[in-house]
Amino acid sequence: MTDYDYVVPRGMLITGPDASNRLYAEQEKLRTYFPQFAFARSADGNLFVRGTLRTNSGQSYPIRVVLSSDYPHGIPCIYPDGWDSACPHIYRAGNLCIMRPDQWRAFYSIAFAVAKTAIWLNKFEVFKARGYWPGNEQQH
Repeated sequence: MTDYDYVVPRGMLITGPDASNRLYAEQEKLRTYFPQFAFARSADGNLFVRGTLRTNSGQSYPIRVVLSSDYPHGIPCIYPDGWDSACPHIYRAGNLCIMRPDQWRAFYSIAFAVAKTAIWLNKFEVFKARGYWPGNEQQH
């Protein structure tokens, strides 16, 4: 495996006939894997997803998933919603570094991005408690 390869549950991918009605397929994936997440529109009309993830320690983190203008070809941006995310794995714009943009594939779903965020949050808690980021890291 290269650093571009991820093991992704097939149910979190959007392929074949599902791709023709992307937003419906995204909603169904979220309902299946993360029912606490829902689509919403910002004041300027842009679509985003909002929900809360709970870590292994029981801490809850509200997040917003902002879809890029070229979604699904561009990676969605994950933003903390009302909590301090200061750590080495944040982009300048404030979004979490769940993966590099060049690693994103159009068949990945928002549910996959949320799952990656759940992993990021558990590592973030280790960073806050111990001062180091656990596991593999990539330059960004």
